[in-house]
Amino acid sequence: MSNTEKRKPTFRFALLVILAVVGFATIGMVGFGASVTTVFLLSWLIVVPAAMKLGYTNSEIERAGFEVGVDAFQSNFIILSVGVLIAAWLASGTIPTIVYGGLLTITPKYFLVATLLICSATSLATGTSWGTLGTSGVALMAIGNSMGVHPGLTAGAIISGAFFGDKMSPLSDSTNLAAAVCKTDIMTHIKHMMGTTVPSFMICLVLYTVIGFKYAGNTIDSHQINEVMTVLESNFHIGFVALIPIIFLMILLVLQKPPIISILSSAVMAGIIAFFQEGQKIPDILDYMLNGFNIETGLEYTDKLLNRGGIMSMAETALLVFVVFVIAGILQRTGFLEVLLEPMIKKIGQSRTKLVGTTFIVSYLANAFSSSMMFTSVFVGTAMSPIFREFKLKPENLSRIIEDTATLGAPLIPWNSNAIFCSQTLGVGVFTFIPFCFLNWISPIINFIYGATGFNMNTYTDEELIELEKRELECQNFANI
Repeated sequence: MSNTEKRKPTFRFALLVILAVVGFATIGMVGFGASVTTVFLLSWLIVVPAAMKLGYTNSEIERAGFEVGVDAFQSNFIILSVGVLIAAWLASGTIPTIVYGGLLTITPKYFLVATLLICSATSLATGTSWGTLGTSGVALMAIGNSMGVHPGLTAGAIISGAFFGDKMSPLSDSTNLAAAVCKTDIMTHIKHMMGTTVPSFMICLVLYTVIGFKYAGNTIDSHQINEVMTVLESNFHIGFVALIPIIFLMILLVLQKPPIISILSSAVMAGIIAFFQEGQKIPDILDYMLNGFNIETGLEYTDKLLNRGGIMSMAETALLVFVVFVIAGILQRTGFLEVLLEPMIKKIGQSRTKLVGTTFIVSYLANAFSSSMMFTSVFVGTAMSPIFREFKLKPENLSRIIEDTATLGAPLIPWNSNAIFCSQTLGVGVFTFIPFCFLNWISPIINFIYGATGFNMNTYTDEELIELEKRELECQNFANI
């Protein structure tokens, strides 16, 4: 490491750098249609020289970024594994069976609320919003399109359900991370989140039900639906066996097996079914896992539904997550993000409302900049935990805010990796589905109201604080032995 003296960036310099990065990314994407991955990688030319101006060497900057970039590995392997899973579930007839069953049973009038419930249950059981989007979401998107339901509404119901489960499931990595970074018990965290999530979910049930009435009088193209069902029947073995990979995946995740192992194991199970039941050749199955499932049914709609998945379909998303982690890591380690927070923290004073509002602002800004709800959880939890302690607010208050703004806020930010994943997986533009992700809008509003009024905000007594500090001191002394 260099012995060069490191300087702390001024607020003006830090703000200029952040605005330069965000402005460059916005102009590149909106003005020239550039990939978000490309513009964030090119922002290296802004961030690194800015950090070097503070006295850091290029080697120190790269090391700082890559140390944080390592944290993206698990997320990226999950992303790539989901690509493998989607392709394998298509080859085995799993997704075609779901589509077939949906076309057979769901009516336009109750389609949206059914979509919300199905995706919520799937995500709760599996603990993964992305897995839900890539499986049940894909199938329900296809059903909604066939019934003439607005694609933004369908995607909004899917995303609301998927992220409800991701937020509330004890199997979810984001849920465990939020609890861990705020140093609260996972079940305490989930129980406290019910205060905002349950009423939000009930409102969503009403909204999607009422809006669904709009489609009650729609003329369903029975000919098209029957045509699709016929094509699916002629190309796949529709039935219970095809659903075994889903059941297998849920069992593994309920048993708290690692998500990557669970997803890949389900993909292998689907590959076995594709070999024995669908007559697929092993080299073809392995190629599907890399490049996506490929079939020509003679029907454009089903081809569009079925020709997807594979590692390569998720490659750009994985690259984006890694690049953003590295760039954000550089800005965090060199003090840019810390300096930007200081003025907001000073203005909080003794106001709980300002504290909650500031936490909301910091979380949304971090989510918008980093494009990662995981990074946001770590950053906000680390930065705001001491302040919440000063206000005698228990850590589950902060972890709940993080979930409502980082987890639920991620799909609402167009360039966030979660929004991009939703768009790529469901085949709907981000600005098309964002207005209809009702849960993602409603739950943070309720959370802020609680923060401003003090309702459902758990607080420490003086005795609890003394006992907590005593336990922490004992742990610290033990660690120093």
